[in-house]
Amino acid sequence: MESITVFSAGSFRYALQELSDIFRQIHHIEIKAFCGPAGILRQQIEQGKRCDIFISANPENVLQLADSKKIYQKLTIAFNQLALTTLNLEHFRHKSIFELLFDRSLRLATSTPSCDPCGDYTWLLFDKIEQCFPGEGEALKRRALKLVGGNSSNIVPKGKIVSHYLLLNSYADMMLGYAHYQLRSEVKPSRYDASINTNSSIGLNNQAFLTHMFPIEFEVKAEYVMALLNNVESAVKFFEFLCSNKAKDIIKNHGFLLE
Repeated sequence: MESITVFSAGSFRYALQELSDIFRQIHHIEIKAFCGPAGILRQQIEQGKRCDIFISANPENVLQLADSKKIYQKLTIAFNQLALTTLNLEHFRHKSIFELLFDRSLRLATSTPSCDPCGDYTWLLFDKIEQCFPGEGEALKRRALKLVGGNSSNIVPKGKIVSHYLLLNSYADMMLGYAHYQLRSEVKPSRYDASINTNSSIGLNNQAFLTHMFPIEFEVKAEYVMALLNNVESAVKFFEFLCSNKAKDIIKNHGFLLE
């Protein structure tokens, strides 16, 4: 069976898996997907690793890649945003998101800036917090435990939701990461748009976890960009499929925003 190679942001893994399965059934083309921190994947492409389509959780990696690789087409396919995840315990239920973040007794897990766009977005959030709460944003940068998204970050087993694994195994007390993981597992797609933009401290919850949403003025929106790096017919077909309405519905069902 003909195949193409896709390098994708790790946070897009589950959506990509479903999209690839449907595409393979229609076109009989296999998608060989390699998922991980987009900054590290970009470096691998620059070093010569074969990649037909690159999906990054920020536009900057695609722009940097253009310095050394020909990009035939590029397109924004999804958006995401940050949320704070905690265990569903009494201690976390009645405090604002900032009371939790500023509590020095709580261990905060994040991704790794420069290597992983989620870490970059988290540092942008800390800069916004610093503007409104002088000293607190810089303190968060110092306190942050960069447990995932780096070259040597291999704590979380494959297939596990990062925040869930880290909290349940006591690596941290709370984690700043992408909101779509919780939305994907807990909320029907029709409720997503209303829930993601809430200004309340606790946006969503289930039996084990709480998802604390930021007020809209602190929103940091992650932009997912895909780039076509090989103009062969099979890669073009998959690129075009990812632009289709069917693909958009699947992406939205996995908790992503479309605009």
